[in-house]
Amino acid sequence: MQVVEYPISTYLPREVVYFDGTSAILPQDYVLREGNLRLFVPRSRLEDVVNALKTSGFREEKLEFYKGEKYSLSMKIYNIWELHVRIYDDGFIDAHFEVSRDYLEHLQYYTIPSIYEVFDFYRTAYNKLHIFDNVTKKWIKEVRTHYLVTLNPPRSLTAWQPIAVVVGALSAIGIIAYALSRLDKGED
Repeated sequence: MQVVEYPISTYLPREVVYFDGTSAILPQDYVLREGNLRLFVPRSRLEDVVNALKTSGFREEKLEFYKGEKYSLSMKIYNIWELHVRIYDDGFIDAHFEVSRDYLEHLQYYTIPSIYEVFDFYRTAYNKLHIFDNVTKKWIKEVRTHYLVTLNPPRSLTAWQPIAVVVGALSAIGIIAYALSRLDKGED
């Protein structure tokens, strides 16, 4: 097991003004639920955004829980964290910070949404920030204040790859032992 020292922090919208002129103070638990606030890029720019993310170091992710996305990209940040980005065919983007897939804690540990960091990676391909409030179905025109949200690391981390190697080796030994126990003279 590995002990971890560094948390990860991000800013998320708190007080917002919508394009219809109304404003709201979004509760912290609301902005922490992934999918409530979503990024958007026009469908015609999706491939440019994906290429910009890949050029920045993101890689396509195969080990993930599929949620209907067209692209699932992730990038390691600060050794144990990953920024996971889901890009949907309609142009919406959901992203969050999570424990790296290299560790068993990835499966059950908290995540926090990411908005500005993802935009920072793709803004060379599309330099407009569109944030959609998916619950109210309104576009955000202005963000007046923010929450500073911090995700503390787990107390310890368990790398799954060494465990997989040991399980694989034990399985191979078991298969060989079974095969050897079935040795016979070749008679009926």
